[in-house]
Amino acid sequence: MAMLSLDQFKHRFHSEEVCVDYLFQMKWPNGFVCPKCSHRHFYHITTRRLPLYECAGCHHQTSLTVDTIMEGSRTPLQKWFTAIFLASRPFPGINAVQLKDTIQVTYKTAWLILHKIRHAMSEADASHLLSGMVQVHDACYGHPYTISHRTHPKEHFLLVGTSLDKKKHPTHIKMKLLMESPREKHISAPEKKAFAERYIEEKGTKVDYITQRLKPRRLKIGYPYFKRASKWINDTFHGLGVRHLQAYLDEFCYRVNLALDQTPIFQGLIQLCATTKKANYWQITRRRRKNKKPKLLQWVN
Repeated sequence: MAMLSLDQFKHRFHSEEVCVDYLFQMKWPNGFVCPKCSHRHFYHITTRRLPLYECAGCHHQTSLTVDTIMEGSRTPLQKWFTAIFLASRPFPGINAVQLKDTIQVTYKTAWLILHKIRHAMSEADASHLLSGMVQVHDACYGHPYTISHRTHPKEHFLLVGTSLDKKKHPTHIKMKLLMESPREKHISAPEKKAFAERYIEEKGTKVDYITQRLKPRRLKIGYPYFKRASKWINDTFHGLGVRHLQAYLDEFCYRVNLALDQTPIFQGLIQLCATTKKANYWQITRRRRKNKKPKLLQWVN
């Protein structure tokens, strides 16, 4: 789908029926498949707000939104689609206050919709490992570096991993907060090992670590992306609690990676939302770094 204005998008998806048809194609691109018995034929039941699909083989009934991030939501599909469209637009994106006013829902609903979309982005990020030639370097979100070797309470360290092509141009990027905040400005060997085990393909990958303190930033290929991520987070969301910081970093990387791959972001995101199981409110609000209380973070240039 070519880049549309919001008015053009609303004209394209002008009714619930249009959204239902599009979501059906994203959920079952090769036609209906019964989630219970894999039968291909169904009966269409239209007596509810959203249609049900009854398997012609085993008679199992399934909803269009089951096993999607929209499962159980009372919000109309048109509003979900608008939220996904706005979340897929080029930077600066949209925050919950702006979305609330745009699709006419409560702040809590807008906030939850955006976090469910980020959940899908995080799931996609987890399924793709860095491979080939990979560079990993340190970065710090929050309070600026000081001369002291000790970590400031508002400094939050992370590792930035970048897959590179033969010309050392980025092809995929990840930004992950450390499992534990270091007391000193040093990335430990266990942290680097944990990052590699979780996010880097083991076979056929050459990894270059640049994590020494005060190493020139010009050598860190992913650092400009981290600076953009920091500016985007602060300009759009005006400071975050550390509990959800990783989700916003995953959103930023998802956008960048689709752009690097030249994949249409809305189509990729709506398909992702249609194939990712929901995260409930409890799961989202409990998201936090281990042993850390939420803090207001602000990048200082």
